[in-house]
Amino acid sequence: MSTVLHLKPLYRPPPPESTAQRRVRLGSRAAVWLFTGLFALSGAILVAAIATMLFYKGELVRIGPDNCYIGEAPANSVAFSSLPLVHRLVYVGVGLARATPILMVFWSLRALFAGYARGEVFSARAARRFGLVGAWLCAYAVSPLICHLFLSATGYEIDKNWAHMASLQAFVLGMLVFVIGQVMMVGREIEEDREAFV
Repeated sequence: MSTVLHLKPLYRPPPPESTAQRRVRLGSRAAVWLFTGLFALSGAILVAAIATMLFYKGELVRIGPDNCYIGEAPANSVAFSSLPLVHRLVYVGVGLARATPILMVFWSLRALFAGYARGEVFSARAARRFGLVGAWLCAYAVSPLICHLFLSATGYEIDKNWAHMASLQAFVLGMLVFVIGQVMMVGREIEEDREAFV
């Protein structure tokens, strides 16, 4: 009795690129530029906001129970520069906590589309990156609540307007994207098992 083994070849040349694949690669390259620009713009806004919180001495930037203001502000607001340094440093930390998920969403999307541009569409790495976008969206959604709890517990809270419908929408979207990333991962594992079947 003999046994026949079917072995996969060591090298299999990739099939020629289709028109749809070419469109995905070109569109993904454009998306990489877009998300790189959004990441850089968001980072620049964050740096400017931190510099303003720490070093600006005028009356133009104010904070009140409903929001932060530049220019005209309600009578119940105070100039941000009038706050003690410790209070301003706490708000710098809050700004970092609120902005980091936004930056990471853009960075994760940039990495995802960079992989697509290289042809990594249904890879395990692409599925992980896709799930990571969802996780950062969820972090963005819950960061206002976490910052509110921290500020109210420490007594530094001025802006009490933290509950927004956009946070709930971002959380639901983040959960959907995260789960789709997990489904992509399972699908990739099934495909790898099928390819390895002898």
